[in-house]
Amino acid sequence: MANPTTTDQDLAKRSLKSFRKLSKLYKNNAKSIEFAVAEDGTAFQLPVAALDSIETILKNLAEGKSSEIISETQYMTTQQAADYLDVSRPFVVRLLESGKLPFKKVGRHRRVLFSELKNYEEKQQQIALQKLKKLTDESQRLNLY
Repeated sequence: MANPTTTDQDLAKRSLKSFRKLSKLYKNNAKSIEFAVAEDGTAFQLPVAALDSIETILKNLAEGKSSEIISETQYMTTQQAADYLDVSRPFVVRLLESGKLPFKKVGRHRRVLFSELKNYEEKQQQIALQKLKKLTDESQRLNLY
């Protein structure tokens, strides 16, 4: 996907506010939402399960970022995994070889399941939050805060 134009960004910002309100209303109360196109009355339904993905796409567009939808069952190259985690490819290879991140080999090439990559990222975020909490507690205990 190409980088969004400023017009796209502005439209996404305005749409995001309305979409979040709509999402809150329907998320727990319905299985789908029906939309109608104002110009010609064309109507279509979206499953409520799609709302988070659409919100993420709008948020990225509003911030001037492009988006890509990746299936949880898709395998990624080590470079794609590194790009997703915002680390170097050699770092990802070390994670794979140390067993911290499961992978499979296709010929000589390593492939990482996207769901495993997300699990690793979530675990790392939890670890970071725990360490931050511990550091905050320690600074409060020492009256450094």
